[in-house]
Amino acid sequence: MNKFFKNTNFFTIITKLILIILPFYVILSLILQNVTWISFIWLFIKEFLLVLAFLALIYEFIKAKKLPKFDILDYLIFWFFAYWIIITLVNWLWLKSIFYWWRYDFIFLVAFLIYKHWSQFLKEKTNKLIELFLYSASISLFFWVLVKFTLKEEYLNLFGFVEYAWNWVYSWWVPNYHWLENSWIRRFQWILDWPNMMGFFLIIYSWFFVYLQKDKKEFYVFLFLAFTSVLLYLTFSRSAILWVLTSVWVILLLNLKYFYKKYKKTFLAIIAILWVLWVVALSLFSNQLRNIVFRESSTEWHFSRMKIWIERFIKKPLGSGLAESWPAFRSIYPEKQNLEWEHYYIPESWFIQILVEWWIIYFALFLSILWIISIKLYKKSLTIFWVFLAILVMNIFLHIFEATYLSILLFILIWLILYKD
Repeated sequence: MNKFFKNTNFFTIITKLILIILPFYVILSLILQNVTWISFIWLFIKEFLLVLAFLALIYEFIKAKKLPKFDILDYLIFWFFAYWIIITLVNWLWLKSIFYWWRYDFIFLVAFLIYKHWSQFLKEKTNKLIELFLYSASISLFFWVLVKFTLKEEYLNLFGFVEYAWNWVYSWWVPNYHWLENSWIRRFQWILDWPNMMGFFLIIYSWFFVYLQKDKKEFYVFLFLAFTSVLLYLTFSRSAILWVLTSVWVILLLNLKYFYKKYKKTFLAIIAILWVLWVVALSLFSNQLRNIVFRESSTEWHFSRMKIWIERFIKKPLGSGLAESWPAFRSIYPEKQNLEWEHYYIPESWFIQILVEWWIIYFALFLSILWIISIKLYKKSLTIFWVFLAILVMNIFLHIFEATYLSILLFILIWLILYKD
């Protein structure tokens, strides 16, 4: 504990708290809501910590008698921030829309800006901060495995979760698990609020672990990735699984000579076992696998919603304004959260959501920001570049950034890679 506070400053302490708390964010917020019955208690977790970090940033610049230096990435984010004000005012949307837009659609860029300009003030090494996150994430993951395989998900009800859900229901508390449609299979979601969010988390967790390994080709690294890949598969998040399968094949092909040379017998045995398991699975569980992989009803839902939203963009190409879609739309218009309006506020794609709400200029600004970050990551760390690419691919088919506790975590960790020692 003394080491936690020794030779540090307030901002570094806040950073450490953020990295420790965010893997537990959902269960902590549910416990606090269950105890206090204050629905907005979440403000005292991640948002409150970011406000403290921002105030600490101002204090450090004043104390150092310095001004922040801005680059092209900063100015793009500033324009991104300014343009939404114009679109919002043009569409006669005001404070409530701005607040929920900031919370869901912009807060991870706020976190990125805060930490982007703090490299000179942070009193801890990058690897130590990433290790802190990994320790916290490992503890929380161990708790999830304990619950799932020994106590079962119903045990989570003691912490504020509610009974399982087939699909998301507005104004309902977080369900302890979700069914896989047309199959009596519980999708694994850890102690988060949705199986897809667990896929998001596992990608961050596993590949930042790989980033810290000096020799990434050590056998235990592949065992770790195999373990997390199994957990990821059990979420039945198709977008996450698609990226994992692609990554596995890329890694396999790039390291085929190494695997065969150093672990020839083990490598061939694993390939043979996987092939046998695949043949047996296709023979015995073809219907279940079809439901898991193709999931016709879910696939139809996604494509029909995307089509509706593309039509919305064509109908109103100048943009609908802030917070006119999931997830902010559900908080601004609770009376419209029913089957009649579902098609209107669920785009099932973060990129299409931005295109419809803020037109092509805003969309281009967002893509430019992501492009510059991607290029910088590619030059700095190929491992973390793949992490970022995976999350962006997920956002094509999902609105995964709505898990703000994870998107904040991702962009803070990205900053640590780009702008720290």
